[in-house]
Amino acid sequence: MKFGIGYYSLQSPPHNPRDHKDLYSEMLEEITAAEDYGFESAWLTEHHLLDDGYCSSLLVTAAAIAARTKKIRIGTGIYLMPLHDPIRTAEDAATVDLISNGRFILGLGLGYRQEEFDVFGRSLKERKGRMEESIEILNKSWSEGEFSFSGKYYNYENINVTPKPVQNPLPIWIGAFSEPAIKRAARMNTPLFIAAIGIIPIIKYLIDMHRGFLTEFGYDPDKIEQPVVREIYVSRDGRVKAWEKIKEHITYTAKRYASWGSFVDREGNLISDPADPSLYDIALEQSIIGSPEECIETINKYKEAVPIDPLICRFKFPGLSHSEAMESMKLFSNEVMPYVK
Repeated sequence: MKFGIGYYSLQSPPHNPRDHKDLYSEMLEEITAAEDYGFESAWLTEHHLLDDGYCSSLLVTAAAIAARTKKIRIGTGIYLMPLHDPIRTAEDAATVDLISNGRFILGLGLGYRQEEFDVFGRSLKERKGRMEESIEILNKSWSEGEFSFSGKYYNYENINVTPKPVQNPLPIWIGAFSEPAIKRAARMNTPLFIAAIGIIPIIKYLIDMHRGFLTEFGYDPDKIEQPVVREIYVSRDGRVKAWEKIKEHITYTAKRYASWGSFVDREGNLISDPADPSLYDIALEQSIIGSPEECIETINKYKEAVPIDPLICRFKFPGLSHSEAMESMKLFSNEVMPYVK
């Protein structure tokens, strides 16, 4: 099993506010250390105009990571494609790939927050069409020579996007939760990026659906990566004490997702009330928390249920200090990673 780090949202929550220049500096230090510890990928996540300063500029941030690292792959999990211009995205993604010498993964998603679509002058009803046209434009942009494109939302005549990325093709992954979006990802033979939402049966349901669609479209599901993000905290104190120490940090994210209508209960139903007390139990159940031995046991439960690879470890959740995240990551590297096969 391969391991990644992230996704980094770089939020400054009100219960433990931080200066964003420190959060970005610490993020670069953590990812540089993760590369030395043997993590194979690092991930960023995007939202806009939030009071906690949620990371809004993924490709700029990815370029900074690329300049500071040598081996680790760098990915967006996910970049909200319908909000962005596809040619500008093609140029910026190619630039990150060049700076990283071919280590970039462009993870794309539809987005769902009305406020974000409003400020960018986009309609939620258009997001699927914009997404599909954008992916076609991206792939044409990274190919050799000129191309033309005529669509409902974008039109180009005899253009040649330069410079080209190192990778040909530059990999695209898709973040999705609904059946139509998962089917779209399978049709394009792309990995399904599963965020830090959902307990094991929910994750299994999504992965099984994706694998089924891949087979339906004539692809081999065993030849494609299956990333899953989990929030992870390793502590010698054990699961119970560790949870009491960090639960406000982890549930800050759960509450925010619930307020956006994108957090699910054990049956996969949406929870829309951030004050719902069940959020604490679900957030604990879908995370990997405790002593090294407890974390190994939990990861093995995931492995028995679903074919995860890579497991993307979110050590830095909003409110957790840099030193705590580094210590958790170091413990994971030394006392968990070597014993998970």
